Amino acid sequence: MKIAIPSTGKDMNSLMSETLGRSPFIVVYDSQSKDLKSIENPGFQSQDGSGLKVVEKILHTNANVLLTKQIGRKAYSALQAEHFKIELLDSGGTIKSILNKYLKKQEK
Repeated sequence: MKIAIPSTGKDMNSLMSETLGRSPFIVVYDSQSKDLKSIENPGFQSQDGSGLKVVEKILHTNANVLLTKQIGRKAYSALQAEHFKIELLDSGGTIKSILNKYLKKQEK
């Protein structure tokens, strides 16, 4: 499973970004290989369409799960059309803590 998370930075100790479209980075964690990949969000500074720009990048990573606190209507619809699993979270934290919590939940 590959998990995408909007992030303020490029590593496990970075904080989750509050929104998908305006996050500076997206980190993608591969639960099989334990690899973490960071991509810049092309929509970070955009006035319009930031969510759709980042969705395109996420889809190119072959991720299949998105963990986020907030997602725009258009970005949500675009991911749903690709049968992408979207988990809306109540709280943030570091990428590492969010991943650990999510992966433990999946084991149950």
